[in-house]
Amino acid sequence: MVIREFESKDLDSVLKLFMDVVHTLGAKYYNSEQVHAWAPKNGPDRNKWRASLMNNFAYVAESNGSIIGFGDMTKDGYVDRLFVHKNHQGYGASRRIFNRLESDAKKLGLEEMTCEASIMVMPLARRNGFEVVEKQTKVLHGVSIENYKMRKNL
Repeated sequence: MVIREFESKDLDSVLKLFMDVVHTLGAKYYNSEQVHAWAPKNGPDRNKWRASLMNNFAYVAESNGSIIGFGDMTKDGYVDRLFVHKNHQGYGASRRIFNRLESDAKKLGLEEMTCEASIMVMPLARRNGFEVVEKQTKVLHGVSIENYKMRKNL
């Protein structure tokens, strides 16, 4: 497995992975309405995702030439996304992406990293040193979805 910087050419693979993870693994934690609000059938806004991923610290995990995971963080330490393919869970891709993002945060001199972790990602974030600040309810496309505001002191 290789962790490398996101490139614009990775967008289609990243979007497909996001949709697949939310509609399979996410469906174990959220109901159908919530899953479709989080990852609508027509997919996320490609232009917004491309701009965001190109502006953030963004990495992909590759195995045998295929993208199996990705994650990104803003310049102020907010981990925006972290997803690993359902068939590659538990092999260290998310931990290695977290480590790269944490290294970037430290290079920037940040004192903490933050995220809003879904129910399915909260345990993973905890294992990577994040603590729950509060449980919260977000509204996406008119649908309430619970997640966790979290932080990690650096």
